[in-house]
Amino acid sequence: MASSLAKWALNTTRATSNVCARAVSSSARALSSSARSVSLESEGILDGNNLILHHESRYLCRCPGCFGATSNQPLHTDDFSAIKVTEIKELHDHYIELQWDDGHVGMLPRNETGAYGNGYKQTPPQRFYDLSLRKNKAQTFWSDGTLPELNKKFDYEEVISSDENVKELLAHYMQYGLALLANTPNQPGDLLKVLDKLEVGPYWKTLFGLLSRVSYQNDPLNQAFNNQHLAAHTDMPYYTQTPSVYFFHCVANELEGGESFWVDTFSALHHMRTEMPEMFEILAEVKVPFRQYRVGWHMAGSYPTIEMMGDDMYRTRDCNFVIDNFQFTKDYDPATRACWWEAYNYLRAMMTNPDRSVQVKLQSGDLAIIDNWRVQHGRNQFTVPEVADGAKRVMDVVYVEWSHVQNRLLRYH
Repeated sequence: MASSLAKWALNTTRATSNVCARAVSSSARALSSSARSVSLESEGILDGNNLILHHESRYLCRCPGCFGATSNQPLHTDDFSAIKVTEIKELHDHYIELQWDDGHVGMLPRNETGAYGNGYKQTPPQRFYDLSLRKNKAQTFWSDGTLPELNKKFDYEEVISSDENVKELLAHYMQYGLALLANTPNQPGDLLKVLDKLEVGPYWKTLFGLLSRVSYQNDPLNQAFNNQHLAAHTDMPYYTQTPSVYFFHCVANELEGGESFWVDTFSALHHMRTEMPEMFEILAEVKVPFRQYRVGWHMAGSYPTIEMMGDDMYRTRDCNFVIDNFQFTKDYDPATRACWWEAYNYLRAMMTNPDRSVQVKLQSGDLAIIDNWRVQHGRNQFTVPEVADGAKRVMDVVYVEWSHVQNRLLRYH
């Protein structure tokens, strides 16, 4: 007779996935299910080639008494370091029923389906998970702006027609650091409505507001608001955490010129890491001072050009028109600065190479989604008529925290 825990596991799994678990003799020391053998070893539970240590198995228990069905969080924070598994009681496709030496009987998950809740839980593909954690192995670095994948425009109505289509758009964005969406509502302020439809909020308010409008100004507070060539850069490197997901919405783009372009910094840095490792290390070690000061605001911070997460490139900061060069001369000796400038100019030569960039004249209703931690953006010069003729160039901008977009990609319930 199966135990109550086994019945619970069978019922929840059958109810949601139609998967039948196979009960086996509780007296067996080594069992097999789903073509994977399970055995009780001195160190813990060996499930196929995966060894779960004794105390880890208890932290992983997904029985209703140990794991909240609604919160999907552990209900106990006890010290289980001395706990030992004493018996493998039953096997199921997604769980192993175990007993520990304190008498507790519970469920050890065997895969993602069992790991994230009581019973069957749909989980995202490993590709989505790796992309959302910014693992370089899942990303596609690019140095040719003419690649079809980079110039592909997703259709807005098609994207919002299904949850899977939204996920594919966001996965494309995370893979390449750039995604283009066409035929969105195109009135000023409609960007927030579009983002509500994509369900990627909440949104991030910066010194420019929740939604900032980029259009020509005669005497601008920021270079983005003039009509000159705007060099490739990442936004707001002086923030403790720079904005990550950058939504750039074209309301109108009727003036001559003003093409947008994007360049993959990770691709350039990967080249440096391989061919010029000393330069790469300098950019990863030297903290560059940035400063933004204007009426009512004064922000500053010092950060390396490259930020690593283990062996992965995680985030870059590069905006040469807010580098605080005066402070830099006080922070580092001349020899260090000379080495840094050599490495930085090597990087900038790649970032300003037009062959490496995607160049698009955005049309009204186009939306570019940019990874501000990876892909630099810029703009070609545009002509402002001497006599106003009604033509205009208006772009709306909203930033969103990476974790909120990650949530939209990974969530299934």
